[in-house]
Amino acid sequence: MQRRQTRQALSLPAPLPAADYTAALAQLATLQALDDDAVNPVCRTSLLTHGHATERVIVLIHGMTNCPRQYQQLAPLFFERGYNVLIPRMPGNGLRDRDTHALGSLSVADLQRFGHQIVDIAQGLGAHVTVAGISAGGTLAAWLAQQRRDVHAAVPIAPLFGLLPDLPLLNDSANFAVMRAFAWAPNIMTQRVSPFKEGPPQSYRGFATRGLASVMRLGRQVYRAAASATPQAGVILLMLNPVDPAVNGALSHSLLRRWRAHRAQATLYTFDPARNLIHDIIDPTQREQQCDYTYPILLEQISAL
Repeated sequence: MQRRQTRQALSLPAPLPAADYTAALAQLATLQALDDDAVNPVCRTSLLTHGHATERVIVLIHGMTNCPRQYQQLAPLFFERGYNVLIPRMPGNGLRDRDTHALGSLSVADLQRFGHQIVDIAQGLGAHVTVAGISAGGTLAAWLAQQRRDVHAAVPIAPLFGLLPDLPLLNDSANFAVMRAFAWAPNIMTQRVSPFKEGPPQSYRGFATRGLASVMRLGRQVYRAAASATPQAGVILLMLNPVDPAVNGALSHSLLRRWRAHRAQATLYTFDPARNLIHDIIDPTQREQQCDYTYPILLEQISAL
C-alpha cells in the first residue's frame, strides 16, 4: 500500500501557482473547460471576482454528490467582504444525470490533482489564500493544509475521514477497515438500495462506495502524514458539529491532536449541539437547514483567520 501511494504521489504534476491575476484566469479557463454539456449549468465552476487580485481570496469546496451550487448564498457574503471567491466543481460531481456512476471511478489522484489546481489558481486571485470545504471538500481542505505552504488558512468543515459513529475502542482501525472494504469490493451505487428522497435539486440521488473510499483514503493519508510531519498551511480551523449524523468526529479530533503535537496553529470550533444541526450546514435548500445560525458563525470565524 505504501509503495502504491508513493508511486501515485510521484505521478502527480508539480504545483504551478499562478503568478498573477491574468495567469489565474488562464488556469481557471482550463478548469472551466471541463464543464461540458454533461454538467448541470448551475454546477459549473464559478468565480466571484472584483476584477483584480484582492487582499483575500477564498476557495469554497463542496461536498460529494453536491456541486458549487451548494454555496449559492454563502459565497456572495464573502464577496461582499472583499474576497475574490472561487467555487470549483469537484471531479465526478455536478452532472445532469443525478443517477450517474461517475463517482465510482473517482480516485485519490483525481482529488489531489484537483486540490493542487484550485490552490494554484487562487494564488493569482489574492495575496491571502483561504481554502474551506465541507464533508469530502473538508477532507480535501485538510489534505491541502498538510501539503501546501502557500495556503494561509485551511478550514475543514465536518470533514469525511470515517463513516461509523464515534467508537470508544478501535475507532481508527474500524473506520479504516470500512474504507478498505469499500475500496476492494465492487462499486455499489447507494441509490439502488436506498435513494435519497430529499435534498438539493442539483445533488445526486446516492453515493458511489468506491468514490467514498477514495475520499477516506485521502483522509487516511492526512492522518498518517500528520503523525510525523507538521502541516504546511499557516493556520487551520477545524469546524465540527458534535451531533453530526454522517461522519466520524473522533477521527477529526485525533487529527487535530496530531497537528497540535507539532505546535501547528490549529484550532477547533464546535457548533452548539443543542441546535441539532444536519451534516450539510451549507446548502440552503437542505431540509431542516439552519443557515441563519451557521452562516454568521462561518463568516466570523473564517474572516478572523
